[in-house]
Amino acid sequence: MSAAPGTVDINTQDVKLHIPPGRKRAPFFRYVRFNLPRLTKAAILAIASLLGVCAGYVALGDHEIFPGGDQLLWGLVALAALFVLIGAVTKFRIWDFGLLPAFAALLIWGVGVFQNAPFVWNGAGLYEAAAWNTMMVCAIAYLVIHWALNYGVLVAYPDDQGFTD
Repeated sequence: MSAAPGTVDINTQDVKLHIPPGRKRAPFFRYVRFNLPRLTKAAILAIASLLGVCAGYVALGDHEIFPGGDQLLWGLVALAALFVLIGAVTKFRIWDFGLLPAFAALLIWGVGVFQNAPFVWNGAGLYEAAAWNTMMVCAIAYLVIHWALNYGVLVAYPDDQGFTD
């Protein structure tokens, strides 16, 4: 897999060659590499499945977040389940597809905060409020991992950079 024209492929080129003009060092994250591809893939799938489980738990609750919120949450569950299923049984690099459930979860969470989000102080149960916030944390965690994959800090299976874990 080659990098796009004008970009740097840190998998095949020395990181020290990528010092911006006028600086003495490359950016910090060019030096950080975690090469655990199978563990990273398992972590990505676990985060996505937890996101779906939390969305399903909130959708099953009797706290109405906003009109049509339950249908959106069930759609989020379906997106997360599809992502986990495809990621578990194929070798495709589907990490960009995982942005759909992550951004959908953040959008639903953001709209819900300004409507009637399931928090303890407005009538929701403790576990439903925890699931609501965990859904948001999982979405942010996925976005951070996706950034790390694209920057080259992490490696996810089927890529391995010549090593295995």
